[in-house]
Amino acid sequence: MTTVEAGSKAPAPAPASGGTPVTDPVRPAATPPRTAAPGAARTAGSIAGLVLLFIAGFFVYLYGLSHASEARAQAGMFKNFAAQLQLGTAPVTPSTTGKKGKTIPLAERTPVAVLNIPQIGLRDVVVVEGTSSRDLALGPGHVAASALPGQAGVSFIYGKDVTYGAPFAHLMRLNRGDRFTVTTGQGTATYVVESFGTSDRPAPADAGNRLVLETAASSLLPGSAVQVSADLVSPPQANPGDWPPVTGQQTEMAVDTEDSLVPLMLWSQALLLAVIAATVAAHRWSRWGTYLLMTPVVMALLWCVYENLACLLPNLY
Repeated sequence: MTTVEAGSKAPAPAPASGGTPVTDPVRPAATPPRTAAPGAARTAGSIAGLVLLFIAGFFVYLYGLSHASEARAQAGMFKNFAAQLQLGTAPVTPSTTGKKGKTIPLAERTPVAVLNIPQIGLRDVVVVEGTSSRDLALGPGHVAASALPGQAGVSFIYGKDVTYGAPFAHLMRLNRGDRFTVTTGQGTATYVVESFGTSDRPAPADAGNRLVLETAASSLLPGSAVQVSADLVSPPQANPGDWPPVTGQQTEMAVDTEDSLVPLMLWSQALLLAVIAATVAAHRWSRWGTYLLMTPVVMALLWCVYENLACLLPNLY
């Protein structure tokens, strides 16, 4: 029997027969999984939330607030145009005479007529000059190159189908034989619905004096327009002629990039700076104080951004 003296090391265990000495393997330390920094994750979530909120706000503006904007504009224009009709100063020519006898072209968005089509719920709707997206945000628009309603010749009026009050949303519910009126500075003209058509196949007509009403063919993704042609049955008024040509952004289904793209970029930059300033102030100052101060500013900038963004949609939408 073998004894182990004090202080001596215990012998290593004998290897198994025919094997090698058993040793404890050295296990590498487990590498912890890589995770995103909590601050970066919160920032990404905040940005995604703001983007979704911005998109949702745009839809709320288009299908809700834009109608209120159009109604407010209509109320103000009707009051002013009614006064012009009483004074006999409503425009009836493509230009007016200013100071010192200078000829001034009729400006876009100038009220030129009042449209009444009770069959589709239109009563005392002011028609403005011009048919760009920005013009039609105020109400139906008169195509500048055509005669005014009631005058001899063919007149065209465009109107939106979905946004900004959607005055022509029910245009195709009109029936042949329906009567409606349009009032201008030359008096009240009466029209009778005669035919229907599209932008590809215009409404057929035999009468030389008529009015064509036009809007988008679809309320989802419009790519074309529909038309209602009505014959003038009241005595035609004098047509001075020399109406200006139609610009590209005033043609059917056009978008208003010329007057809206640059303002959209500028208002978007201002909105981004306001959001950054509000975020920094909320961290360094009072959160609720910042919200109280910056919310009206952000909402006003959002309105300007949405207004210009809506002008990049087809003008008849």
